[in-house]
Amino acid sequence: MKEEKEPTLLDYWRTIWRYRFFILLFFVITVGVTFIFSLLSPKIYRATATILPPQEKQVSGLSQMLGAAGINIQGISQPTSTTDVFMAFLKSRRMKDEVINRFDLQKVYKTKTKEEARKKLDRNSEVEISRQEKVIKINVMDTSPERSADIANFYLENLDRLNRELNITSAGQMCRFIEERLKETAASLKTAEEKLETYQVRKKVVSGQEKETAAKTSGELQGNLIAARVRLEALKKYATKNNPEVIKLQNEVKEMEKVVSSLPPVGTELGRLIRDVKVQETIYSLLTSQYEQARIEEARDTPTVQILDYATPPEKKYKPKIKSNMAISGVIALIFGIFFSFLCNSVKDSRLPPK
Repeated sequence: MKEEKEPTLLDYWRTIWRYRFFILLFFVITVGVTFIFSLLSPKIYRATATILPPQEKQVSGLSQMLGAAGINIQGISQPTSTTDVFMAFLKSRRMKDEVINRFDLQKVYKTKTKEEARKKLDRNSEVEISRQEKVIKINVMDTSPERSADIANFYLENLDRLNRELNITSAGQMCRFIEERLKETAASLKTAEEKLETYQVRKKVVSGQEKETAAKTSGELQGNLIAARVRLEALKKYATKNNPEVIKLQNEVKEMEKVVSSLPPVGTELGRLIRDVKVQETIYSLLTSQYEQARIEEARDTPTVQILDYATPPEKKYKPKIKSNMAISGVIALIFGIFFSFLCNSVKDSRLPPK
């Protein structure tokens, strides 16, 4: 019995040539059907709105103070970027529901429930950060070019409104909390100053320059630490432990605690009194600054979103992409046609009687 020969490239070519009319017919039919289907499919338009990422806000002046004191803060881990806050707003369920209600998308998408409408909106909307251009893009697809642009622009308007609501609420809570602590600190500062004055009059002493400087430095650092703890406590009243500002401030407090714990003790009663006054002065100064900032934030009525480009109704459809669809279907048709021709040839050869 003769051994079967391995098929060569010439054998493969002969098989393709034998079934060339079938392959060509299958190719033409597939591409033609794809062309007709693409023409009959509804036209989809995509509108794009662009905003600049929010500027990173300083939680407090503590980082600068630590740096000025020669304290290394590079080891402190950085929190989530505030850009992620915008992304969270844009992808939130609240935002989706307001878009659906504003444009009656349940009716447009022909869905029975709001959950189905949300899923359809997810497929038709895309929020992305362009690392190259350093902007946030909001892409919306719809069968109506006007509606796609309107939805994209509504995302911008609603993002600004939600962000301002959050800022005003948090600033108001911060303002009230710091105001209470300011009153307590003012009373503590007055008491500390009176104790220092009484001691100096009673003992008839004047502090040395070196000791006074050391006591003031110690007091300033402790005052910064206490002020940071106050702000952290205020933040925790309305923010979660995963909030970027809470994480950043917690890291700064830990770093300051290490520095304060390493300070040498103040040896004299006069030094301790000077330190106590400096502690209260530093706390009062920092809290006053933060209180003014909170009042400004609460009263602010300016846009919080920097819009680079509003969406405009697109002039050209985004899909179906007829040429791309035809090219893809043509390649698939050729591959399937050649595979089918080899299969038919193999079946035909297997039925022939052995020579």
